[in-house]
Amino acid sequence: MRKTALLLVLLVSSLMGIAQDVLDIAPAQVSEVEGFNPAAKRVYAQLSCEEQLFSTKVKVSIDFGQSTSWLFSMSESRLVDKNGKEIKFNSMIDALNYLTQFGWRFAQAYVVPRGTRDEVGGTTYWILYKDVDDYSQISEGFTTKRQRGGN
Repeated sequence: MRKTALLLVLLVSSLMGIAQDVLDIAPAQVSEVEGFNPAAKRVYAQLSCEEQLFSTKVKVSIDFGQSTSWLFSMSESRLVDKNGKEIKFNSMIDALNYLTQFGWRFAQAYVVPRGTRDEVGGTTYWILYKDVDDYSQISEGFTTKRQRGGN
């Protein structure tokens, strides 16, 4: 009786199983899917900001894995305008809005606290991503101080 019941349960459960199709598109047609680019690479960047003394503006640095010197790493990676002058943003959101026009998207934010447990403060980092066809597109639309050749 137990064997019959077990066999019946196994039979019914196997009939109720559902298989999933990964893509309901023939492999030859995958490249026709809107937005699909087999050559695209996802790249990431980290935004951090430095508050200005006696100002409500912030200077934003972007790190997308570029080479920087140890001494000038923060200032070299600051965003600059077409004249090489550091861009001062109203806030990190202002900087994010600026970078979204060049294809960057928000992924995550985190805070690295500084000082003691009783002090409030720290550095906020924002992680962004962008899909590119070629790594030369990473900084497309904006320039850093290092790219302009200044320290």
